[in-house]
Amino acid sequence: MNVLIPIVLGGVFGTAVTAGVFVLRPARPAPAATLQTLTGTAPTGRTETADRAGFPSDRVRQDLAAIGQTPAAYQRRLFRIVATAASAPLLLAGLLALSGTGIGLFVPLGLSVFAALIAYQFATAQVRVAATEARDEYRRALAAYLGLAAMRLSAGAGIESALRKAAAAGHGPAFEAIRAALDRAAVLGQTPWDALADLGERIGVAAFEQLGATAGLAGESGARIGKSVADRARALRLARLAELETKANIATERMSLPIVALASSFLLLIGYPSITAVLTGL
Repeated sequence: MNVLIPIVLGGVFGTAVTAGVFVLRPARPAPAATLQTLTGTAPTGRTETADRAGFPSDRVRQDLAAIGQTPAAYQRRLFRIVATAASAPLLLAGLLALSGTGIGLFVPLGLSVFAALIAYQFATAQVRVAATEARDEYRRALAAYLGLAAMRLSAGAGIESALRKAAAAGHGPAFEAIRAALDRAAVLGQTPWDALADLGERIGVAAFEQLGATAGLAGESGARIGKSVADRARALRLARLAELETKANIATERMSLPIVALASSFLLLIGYPSITAVLTGL
């Protein structure tokens, strides 16, 4: 039994290392990635099996789209993290077994499963936090973009020209995604509003979808479109101000708790001798 344990642990660890090497090996760029940028459809091929199994979920796919990461890259990174975490207890147990200190087989296997679950939750939480920050940036960029577009529309520019020039004036991943959506609309014959609504649905930002619905109701009239865009820009700015005010109030409340604790400790320190004298006198 003592000889079997290091053999089993070594085999499991070797399998994990081999799988990690295949995951770390860079893949050749596929034309499907370019097709996804132009059409907004999910690429097929290496992730087809995982797609059929429902992995990653729709929520995670939205998070990945918000941070600009493909499901294939997410799967490689997730497998690398989970395999590394799961292999660490097995490697330690194998080293202990080789040194003559056997701890059995079930303990390292249990620790390996536990470490894999923790690593999976950690990687998923990282994506969720990054996606939340990216969506905030998307909303800020959309407010700035609509403000620029509304100014150009009010100056008499055409709808297509105003939208494209406003998108070209910004920088960062959000404006790049907006420009890609407008290019995709030109290729597929969509309206810019439908393309922006599709972008919002893909990344999980409702403001883009609301813009598409509002602009679609405005029709083709330049004046009505300009008013609709200006109203959406104003609504996004007000929502942003309200969000900042809420965060400031929360930060103020968090700061008040240490101050109250400090004041209470100070009063207790001052009053402690008096309280001790009274109790001693009794």
